[in-house]
Formats: sequence, structure tokens, C-alpha cells
Amino acid sequence: MLVRRILMGVCLGFTLLFSVALAQDAPQRAIECERDASRCARISIIGDPVSTTPSFSGHADPALVADLTHPERIWMAYTFLRGRPARGANGRPVGVPHTSTHLAVSDDRGATWRLSGTLWSSDLVADPEGQGPASYFGSETPSLAATRDATGVTWYSVRLSYFLEPVTAYRPRYASGWVMRVAKAQGPTPAALASAEDVALGVRTTAAAYGGHVDLNALAPELADCAMWNNPAIAARGGRVYVIPECLVFRGRNIDQQRSRMIVISAQQNGAPSQWRWRYDGVLADRALAQALGSERLVSAVIVRGRNGGLLFIATPQTGRGPFGQGCVALALESLDPPRLRRSSDGAPVIVARQTARGDRTWHTGACAYDASSETGIVTVAATTRRGLRAELHATGLRP
Repeated sequence: MLVRRILMGVCLGFTLLFSVALAQDAPQRAIECERDASRCARISIIGDPVSTTPSFSGHADPALVADLTHPERIWMAYTFLRGRPARGANGRPVGVPHTSTHLAVSDDRGATWRLSGTLWSSDLVADPEGQGPASYFGSETPSLAATRDATGVTWYSVRLSYFLEPVTAYRPRYASGWVMRVAKAQGPTPAALASAEDVALGVRTTAAAYGGHVDLNALAPELADCAMWNNPAIAARGGRVYVIPECLVFRGRNIDQQRSRMIVISAQQNGAPSQWRWRYDGVLADRALAQALGSERLVSAVIVRGRNGGLLFIATPQTGRGPFGQGCVALALESLDPPRLRRSSDGAPVIVARQTARGDRTWHTGACAYDASSETGIVTVAATTRRGLRAELHATGLRP
């Protein structure tokens, strides 16, 4: 979820985090992104200034993918934050903080970016469940993948989608309306995904009002305790599409950190997404891995190829009671099917690169993106949480 993904902070010092990285038997790279951005430059997107909503604005949740037909071109999907008016149940005006997904393009390997358009908008619509007044759908945390064959380029995406309560607060309907939407489209650009058929992946409590969906709780006994799916990533390999979400397990109203984990599901990508038959492939990351990295949990997965062609698993470590991140870490991934990290001789995960930041109570970084062909290197989100939420994209230059 957006609040859990970009309200991030640093509770462990850079010295400790860097020493953890150096302990692994693999080449290391690290960078500290200070608050003043002197090392990690802010990414500006021409034609897409941040909204004027003082308490909810900016760009967040980036996803990078290289264009397979234009060597210098890279695409970036990201979350656009703003507030818009609606009317609450009592008929009074409210300001709903909501999210949509925008698409930017670079024709110089990430040196400059310009707005290409909106992938998924957030329009004022009638309440699908008929519980109250009209409000907005949120679309956030996009992930992109692409493949190419004799028929052309095929694009894949996964994102979070949900209906927001008509109140002056970020309040999705987590139990009934919070789903992951997976889409597939052919075309010259990922803009084709905007109108593509998709499928909703939900849980047993997902309401029928949001269209036909796949109940992933019923997919395998191992997924029965997952009450929510969060921050999904997508990858396409060997004719299969892989989705990597966070399985959130609750104890009462609180997330059970011991049992929550990142899992992998996949489907043969023949036909439309609504026809795909999903398979549970296993656990990619759990509490034990997070603790081995000096944190309490891992969120916001990214699965990409590194510069040497090997698979990377990039995630944001979090610590503390709240959803506070510690930058991001890139780990060597041995296999996605089955999910398996590369390990050093002593069994430790192999860290390839790490971004950290000396955060404070109101400024944090994490929720990263990467494509090996982009000069930006790993892109991180910097979030300011004083008097609301404002987010920025920053280039770390790390190119594992």
C-alpha cells in the first residue's frame, strides 16, 4: 500500500548497514542518499509537475523497463499523488487523497524524462459496492515487464487498485476492494496497457462488485492465511508471467511480521490474463531474510536483470514499529522458479548493491526501481511526511 511503501525511515546507521554488505563474498556497491540530494539527484519529469495539494503530492513507486526496439529508450511508470474534491456521506465537501499511474519516457537512457501520458487514471465514480457517495479509484505501485518475439513486443503490468472512501483521508477498502490487477498488451509502447484487458487477483473477502477475480487464498493451502496482497512486482521469463507480492498476515488489526512474507505465483501467458491458470511457486523472502539484512521485514520487490545478465531481487528493508524503510538492497537471485536466492559459503544472502539514507522522523527513502540500461541506476523514492506526504524520485547511480 502507498502509505506502507513510501512512509519510510532509517533506524539503523549507515555504518552498520555497510558492514553487513561488506560481509558478503560478492562485489559490493553502496551509496548514502542524504536529505539534501547532493549525491542522489532528483529526477524531474518534463510536463508532469507535482500537484498543488500541500498534504499529498509528488511522484512515487517507480518502475523502469527498457524499450526492446529503441536502444536508447527507457519507460518509467510511477504513482502520481494529489487530492481531489468529493462529497462525504453527510453531503459536505471532502478532499480525497488519491493516486493514479503516469508513464514517462527517456530517449537518452534516463538522462532526461518527459511525460508520455496516463496509464490508469483515478476518476470520480459511483461506489461499486453501493455503500455511499461517489469517490475515486486508486492506482499505485506499478510494475512493468516486456518480451519480444516475431509478432512484436508484449508488455506486462501489475498494480494495486482499490476504491477510496469519500473522506478527507487515505482510506481504501482493504478487505473488500483491494486487488492486484495484471494486464498484458501488444504494441509499440507500454501505453497499450492502459486499455488492455486485465484480471484482478484478490482474497476470499474481495467483493464481487469489482468484477471477476481470482481468489489466491484458494490457490494453495500455503496462501490461506494471506489477508492482503501488497506492492506486487511482475516478471516475464520462459513463457511464464511471475507476480511477486507481499502476503500480509494479520493478528487482530496488526500485521503479523513473523508470518508475513513475499511469495511468487506464476501463469503460462497464453491468451488473455482472465484465462491464465495460476500456480503457487513458493516463498521468496521472509522474516529470517530481513533479519539477516539487519531489518525486520522486506517490502516492495523488484525482479530485474543486472548488468552481467544475472537476476537481481531488489527490496526495501524496514525496521521499527511503523512502515519505516532503510533505502533498498539488491540481492543476487539464483532462481525465480523455484524462488531461491544466491548464498555465500556461509549461507548469507549475496548483496550486490545497497542504497541507504540517514532518515529522520519526517524523511525517508526506499521503494526502488532499476533497469540495467538506465543511467539513473537504481531509482529510489524520498518521502517527506511532515504535515502530510510529499514524494520525490531520486537517481542513485548504482548499476549492479
